[in-house]
Amino acid sequence: MQYEVIHHCKNGKDLKIPVSTASYYRDRHSEFLPHTGSGRKKKYKPEALEALKLIVEMANKNTSTEDIEESLSKAGSRNIEVQQDNNNSLTTVQQQPISQVKLINLLDKIADQKKEIQTLREEFKELREYIKTPLLKRIFRGS
Repeated sequence: MQYEVIHHCKNGKDLKIPVSTASYYRDRHSEFLPHTGSGRKKKYKPEALEALKLIVEMANKNTSTEDIEESLSKAGSRNIEVQQDNNNSLTTVQQQPISQVKLINLLDKIADQKKEIQTLREEFKELREYIKTPLLKRIFRGS
């Protein structure tokens, strides 16, 4: 995966906002900006610039931080930092949004499983009734 460094000064110029504002938005919503590394070694994907543009547009319309983050969450991936046990280092992993097609497929599978569970319950109920029936009745009913 190709990453490139997006410096906050460049972001400010590209977005036509002060550098300090670009830095504020970058820091405030960093979990929604695709990146790797941390601290001074943090590198951003080009998609981070698109996310920052969305943040600036919404902030200019006085959109709340919660609404901005909800839109960012729907629009793209989210970075999650995972601590590895063997060397206590942090690794950034991207959580990808689930597509509607995948969601529909999952819901179809759940519906199928629900039908299967209902069928098994009915069979279980029949078996329970069969077991409750005395042995002699079962023998003579079968002939």
